[in-house]
Amino acid sequence: MANIIGMKDDGTAGDSLSMSNQGTDSFLQLLIDCALAEEMTASQLALTEFFEERKYVNGYAPGTVSFDIDEMPWDASCMQNDAAWLQQLLKRARDPALWKISGKPEDQIVFQWLDQFVRMAGRFCMKNGRRSLGSGGKKAGIYFKKGTGWKACRDEGRKIYTAERSWRGFYELRQIDRDTYDRLGTELPGDETPISLIRKGRQLAECDDDYYTCPYIEIRDENYAELAPWADVHRRIALKQQILC
Repeated sequence: MANIIGMKDDGTAGDSLSMSNQGTDSFLQLLIDCALAEEMTASQLALTEFFEERKYVNGYAPGTVSFDIDEMPWDASCMQNDAAWLQQLLKRARDPALWKISGKPEDQIVFQWLDQFVRMAGRFCMKNGRRSLGSGGKKAGIYFKKGTGWKACRDEGRKIYTAERSWRGFYELRQIDRDTYDRLGTELPGDETPISLIRKGRQLAECDDDYYTCPYIEIRDENYAELAPWADVHRRIALKQQILC
């Protein structure tokens, strides 16, 4: 069973990709690895999380992750920038330095798929970048880093750095400093990890419901929502409140 990436309402020949389930997994993993290797804007993070969601679904429901380019979570205010960002991912995918982290794809056809995907996305952005897609603009000056079990934000305008970490039912939001943010996503010495770095920051909020712990919510700073409007803390705390009521 194949997965197909296509373009709606576009008669250009060859504007579709057909991949096996294993090929889809390799293709999406390469995109994700390339994206996570650098800092991202809010719109680029949304696109990366779309790729992650598709890869996750492919793991338990193979053959069901086909999509059209216009289904991706594009931000109409910066489509041209994000098309250029995808071009950078294409270059990064061929950088042997990345292979030290994620491993070189075994099947070289993955690079051909990536080439075609970036061309398709570029044409879509050229065609639609001047009209609103109803997504609205994201606030400028907000940048993100992300890894397994954590996400960090740099609010350049307010000089605020925040990070969240989660595992199963546990969730925590902390305020960190610039040095910690800069070190996240880089090679760390010894036993230091992104999680251990984030834990050194000032705790803003925590909640848990991991089946081993009674559900609880701890708010350490009532201004957590203002400090980290980007974070998943709002949804998580709302869900925990429903459990506790």
